[in-house]
Amino acid sequence: MSKMLVEGARIGTRGEDFLITKVNDNFDGTYLIDAEGISELVKGKSFKFDTNIDKDIEVLDPAKTTLVADTDYGYRKTKLFLETQLRHSTNYSEKITIAHKAAFNNADYQFDPTIKAFRLPRPRMLIADGVGLGKTIEVGIFLSEMMKRGKGKRIMVLALKSVLGQFQQEIWNRFAIPLVRLDSQGIAQIKSELPANKNPFEYYDKTIVSIDTLKNNAKFRHHIEKSKWDIIVIDECHTVSNSSSQRGSLAQFLATRCESLILTSATPHNGKKESFANLINMIEPTAIPKNGEYSQEEVDPYYVRRFKQDILDEEVKSNFQEREIVPIHAELYQEEEDFLEVQQKIKISALESLEKTTEDLWGNKDFVGKKDFLFSIGLFKGYMSSPSAALSSLKKRVAKIEARQAENNLAENNTELLNDLIEKIEVIVNDKKDAKYDAFKNELIKLKWSGRKKDERIVVFAERIDTIGYLEKRLQEDFNVADKAVQVFHGGQTDTEQQAIIDDFGKKDSDIRVLITSDAGSQGVNLHFYCNRMFNYDIPWSLITLEQRNGRIDRYGQSKTPYIYYMIAKSDLDGLKTDLHIIENLTKKEEEVYRTLGDAGAVMKLYDTNSEEDKVKEAMADSNEDFFEDFDTDSLFGEAETDKTDSCVDPEPIQEERSLYGNDSSYYQDLIDQLKADQLLETTDAEFVDKNYLEIKNTKELHRVLFDLPKQAKPKLNEIYRLSLSKDTVQDSIEEARKKKGEWAKFQMLYDLHPVIKYLMTKLEASVDKDVALVAKIKDLPENTAYFVIHGQVANNVGQAVISDFFVVPMRLDGGMASQPITLHEFMEEFNVSNELLTQSIEEEDINKLTKLLPDAIDFGTQMYMHQKQQLKQVEMEKKSAVYEEKLKHWEKDANDQLLLDFEDKPKTGFIKRKLEDRELEIKTILEKSSQYFKDLTSLNQDAYLKVISVFYKEQ
Repeated sequence: MSKMLVEGARIGTRGEDFLITKVNDNFDGTYLIDAEGISELVKGKSFKFDTNIDKDIEVLDPAKTTLVADTDYGYRKTKLFLETQLRHSTNYSEKITIAHKAAFNNADYQFDPTIKAFRLPRPRMLIADGVGLGKTIEVGIFLSEMMKRGKGKRIMVLALKSVLGQFQQEIWNRFAIPLVRLDSQGIAQIKSELPANKNPFEYYDKTIVSIDTLKNNAKFRHHIEKSKWDIIVIDECHTVSNSSSQRGSLAQFLATRCESLILTSATPHNGKKESFANLINMIEPTAIPKNGEYSQEEVDPYYVRRFKQDILDEEVKSNFQEREIVPIHAELYQEEEDFLEVQQKIKISALESLEKTTEDLWGNKDFVGKKDFLFSIGLFKGYMSSPSAALSSLKKRVAKIEARQAENNLAENNTELLNDLIEKIEVIVNDKKDAKYDAFKNELIKLKWSGRKKDERIVVFAERIDTIGYLEKRLQEDFNVADKAVQVFHGGQTDTEQQAIIDDFGKKDSDIRVLITSDAGSQGVNLHFYCNRMFNYDIPWSLITLEQRNGRIDRYGQSKTPYIYYMIAKSDLDGLKTDLHIIENLTKKEEEVYRTLGDAGAVMKLYDTNSEEDKVKEAMADSNEDFFEDFDTDSLFGEAETDKTDSCVDPEPIQEERSLYGNDSSYYQDLIDQLKADQLLETTDAEFVDKNYLEIKNTKELHRVLFDLPKQAKPKLNEIYRLSLSKDTVQDSIEEARKKKGEWAKFQMLYDLHPVIKYLMTKLEASVDKDVALVAKIKDLPENTAYFVIHGQVANNVGQAVISDFFVVPMRLDGGMASQPITLHEFMEEFNVSNELLTQSIEEEDINKLTKLLPDAIDFGTQMYMHQKQQLKQVEMEKKSAVYEEKLKHWEKDANDQLLLDFEDKPKTGFIKRKLEDRELEIKTILEKSSQYFKDLTSLNQDAYLKVISVFYKEQ
């Protein structure tokens, strides 16, 4: 019996019928089975069975199939049942088979990550495309294709708290994949609805949650340790690349709890091979040699990285707009220069002190000089954000000194100096002598912006919280706008607050006219809907941050020219002039990168925002206005190698469909009509408004079965789901939903992955008993022949159906095989079964003849078709296995060589001995797990599971 337990098989146990969705080997001769109920009592529910306990599980013996004449007009039920089996069956193509039907404009480069992942033993991939290229769409494509292959039942997405709602909505609207959002509100709801001991990650198959929620919630961490997933997605994965951090260690653990792993980031490394290796090791532990040295060729199979300039498709390019850069120079007021002159004197004095001081025995220079220089830079940076930010910092500093009585010869601890600086800024603030704000205000007036509903909406980025508050207050005062017209966004807000603001700002009916945001809004969030003007009120001292900010409105799908403004202070004061030029040069360099290279991180070759800021400080210390080296792309893999990958993995990524129906509309129409005819749907439960648009009522049963759909996407009881075959209709609906706060798209794609359609297809499957095959008599066949349509599957030791094929065994009605077995596609083409068929009378005598032929048809199918397929597949698998085993041996040798090198001069006692043993155990564990997994993956020892789907025949 166990050899017949494969994905897609129908079983009977405990008096009910189930469809197997996954088989896990217990490695003791028993199996753990995931199944979906299909008979009335268990319909739509998920179950687990252990064959050690459930010993009454029955798998259909194909030779004992009951043949039943189809009496429907045109043999509709036979065709429908066969088509539904085709659509529901596991597909193992390395091409795109379903995702191209989702609601997005097909772009071949977006299919690359999925196709590349399918070429690996385990589909795992790092998606590292540049800012604004549509990584969420690429994730949706992967999830869709994995679900089509029966490997995407259990999914967990980890994302930044600010984008949970945005990501959830995008994946639902475009791909109809439901994710339960576990933000603070969602968690509170779970606590009220689920028993305290219930694991939410077992109750909900598909979830989206912030990694910080998991990291900080001990109970959730406990639940995670008890759960496994088919797929885990970690968005903005650079936040987990440090394996020693709390986030990093959690991510490393999660990588072991899933079959497939998708990591996404526009900034996948910090220029160090180690950080990139940490991400690749999560995908494949044996990809990176233990010495940490690797080439691009070694890791290329595990990631994709392209930039806007790499995409050659003109249609794709049309979804980007050429941006306009607008530098706005603000000539500083005398009062501002008076303050910054003091700042410059502190800086110059500190640098002179450093120059006069020689290094001591430990390589340290003058402590006072270092501290004073950093203090002067902090003053400058604070003021370049806003006078308010600088004033707040100084007041906090004075309060701290007074509390600790820490005054000494450091400038930052000199209260007389600090109070003098405070007085100077208070004059600036009180007299409103803020040149940069005045220039900003004048630009808004020039744009005829007054904060009214008809005005353009604007994004303003500022680093300091005090600056954000300062801008909010001044805009409200100067333009006399309502509080709701000016909104702020920053990292101190709760997840639900952040999501509400982002959702609101992206809606046409939003009252927000200006969104003032910290750099918490620079990663992941979409700000380009109804907004194409962005001000960098202060210039971040990092090209990476600058690129991320600009990418919020300059991204795929922006319909207008993005205008990016830089607020730049101007002065002729010695020293200050140079520092201001250094900051302005950052904006020029970012634009140069944007026009040519595409990767801002490759300029300073630091790949880390803090390190880039330090580089800017060094430039100010050296008065070096043009401190950028000539940049190229040899940052990670050495000279002449880049971290970019090909932007075309497969020139023909989409697999041709094979169907008994001319189009999807005909199939879905027949499906609905048949379910109504069998009284499995009420007449008013589903109706095609036209050939492309289907309305389905949310009945009590459907409401119960689809309990885990996002509440915003789910109609109320007895209201309708609107499904369309037209991408334009669905995408227009997505656009329409952006007009109103809280709205989700009213239409979703009418395709096989939609939960409602999957429910209807399962209903149709269940309407034919598990041990029944339908019989159709058609005139186009040769006389005295019967064609047995069979679905054959062979599973590997992981329980996955490695071979899943529909074929046809031709038999003579008087016994014996009429010809060699052929594929279902060949049968469909040769005998036109896709055409309209004429229903004929089928006699009981004919059914008896066909029933007698069944055992021979099964034997012939097994020996002459499935065994051959299995042998060919086994040869293919053995070749892959040999290559993989060789790779493992190479990795093992490198790992052991490195171990000897690391410990050869160290005593093998105490702590060092334990460390050595830990490293040896780590290597052994990785090898054993990897080797065993690949053996199980490529093993085809199991017997083929055959199921008779239907029989077509013609008598003499």
